[in-house]
Amino acid sequence: MVAVAFHTDPRGTAYELLIDELIEKTDRFMLVDRKYVEGDTPESVAKVLQRLEPYLIEKSTMEEMMMQSGAMYSEGIYYIYRCTPDSGQVLKKEANRFHDWLYPSLPDDLCFLKEDGSDYFYTVAHEHMYGMHITQEEAIELMERIPGLFFELDRQKDIHRLLEDAIRHQTDVLNISSHFLKEIPERIRELKHLKRLTIFEQDVYTLPPALFELASLEELEIMTADLEGIHQDIGKLKQLRELRIYCGSSYHVPTGWKPKEKSDLGLKHIPAEIGQLSELVNLDISYSGIREIPPELEQLKKLRYLSITNSLIEGMPDIVKRMTWLQSVNLNSTPLGISWEDISDEEEL
Repeated sequence: MVAVAFHTDPRGTAYELLIDELIEKTDRFMLVDRKYVEGDTPESVAKVLQRLEPYLIEKSTMEEMMMQSGAMYSEGIYYIYRCTPDSGQVLKKEANRFHDWLYPSLPDDLCFLKEDGSDYFYTVAHEHMYGMHITQEEAIELMERIPGLFFELDRQKDIHRLLEDAIRHQTDVLNISSHFLKEIPERIRELKHLKRLTIFEQDVYTLPPALFELASLEELEIMTADLEGIHQDIGKLKQLRELRIYCGSSYHVPTGWKPKEKSDLGLKHIPAEIGQLSELVNLDISYSGIREIPPELEQLKKLRYLSITNSLIEGMPDIVKRMTWLQSVNLNSTPLGISWEDISDEEEL
């Protein structure tokens, strides 16, 4: 059976209700202590393992797990526990979402197992991967019973169905890709808890005002063939930590299609309101007609990574030279990044 993945891991009440469901449907769950030498288990991990000790069935090394199953496992000690209401209570008390099961804060990768030892529910927390080996119909039934479970479903190839599910379950992560859209629906404003948004729609030229109402947004990635520009309302996204815009992007290439020349692109400048994004850490813009960096960028004291590649910027602007808190700078002429020693050398030249 092919796994049905989640767009994002369930949190809060949805996490607790799904734990109850998994405890009822399976008889074992597994956690991993990623220690590499005896005795180096972090205190927070050891505390949870101790609380779960009464429910322990067995523990195995990586090598023993591979010998038993023939599958590949990464380094660690694998603990398998009995599913009981009490062990489920421990799981609910120690975490608020499945991504919390991330070493070294907690034991790694909470999974629930079938009778044959294969995964019924899997977690790969460090890669934000979560899913269940159930049918699409079973996933839909679970979504209807438990608000906050947002599975990736075939029916979501319809953008309206995708948004309907996303809004109902108030997801914090959304990927809008390959829907052949020319505009982003205004209903996106209803995703009040959205923190990470990726849009890959090559025919989208303008971003809707509704997008800039997403006050909780922390990461925004836009991939399109051409973008009219960065609207001044970008300054409303006060929590934004990462902004990535890639023009010249395409997922379907009609005969004769090719990216516009940079001088013909709509994205020609960065608005002054960028300086209002006080939490911004990473600014990455690729393939644009941008010629200048606004002085307001110097207000971003938390900015660490600046990449404006394949633009029309010439040389190293003075403003960038003054932003000595940057850890990495890439302005087209330095495709592998630039160090502050390199900037100093350039100034001397």
